[in-house]
Amino acid sequence: METYMPISFLNDFIFCPYSLYLHQVFDDSNEEVFSAAPQQVGKRHHATIDNTPPKSRKLKLLKGIYVISHRLGIYGKIDTLHLDEGRLVESKYAITTLYQGYYYQLWAQYFALVEMGYVVKQLAFFSIRDRTTHPVALPGEVEFAELQQHIRLIAHYDFEQNFTPNPAKCAHCIYAALCDKTNTDHVYA
Repeated sequence: METYMPISFLNDFIFCPYSLYLHQVFDDSNEEVFSAAPQQVGKRHHATIDNTPPKSRKLKLLKGIYVISHRLGIYGKIDTLHLDEGRLVESKYAITTLYQGYYYQLWAQYFALVEMGYVVKQLAFFSIRDRTTHPVALPGEVEFAELQQHIRLIAHYDFEQNFTPNPAKCAHCIYAALCDKTNTDHVYA
């Protein structure tokens, strides 16, 4: 049986590899037990994007659908695919920096959609808080290979190896209070 990786892992791993382990441990828990206020606000705003119908019936959108790539061994949800324009948009509550993990998520969604037969001509990030769109170039073979390498790194990561916490990241981690690798509480506690 093949195991497929959630697309969300691609960004989470860069933030903190150990957070993937903690996410799995607490996956069935009530998220409000361990999530911080900014994550809760972001999820509520993101749900609004996912559940708001288009302003015009003429707009053809796919929102919140699952995608899968057998070539990459990943699956997950997209935010919005504007079918008429072939524009895939990944929404984040507040974008101040476009992190590499964001690109990996968007590239994975793109490659999955193309593999599934969708036409995708444009990519963008959308910052919900300030309603700003950040266009992104379409990935090619170089980006595909980079993404594939990142997926392999995650798949073969040894969660029991010596791990050096990053206090700056730990302070903003929703799992900090539950983590056995640091004694840092998150700044939202």
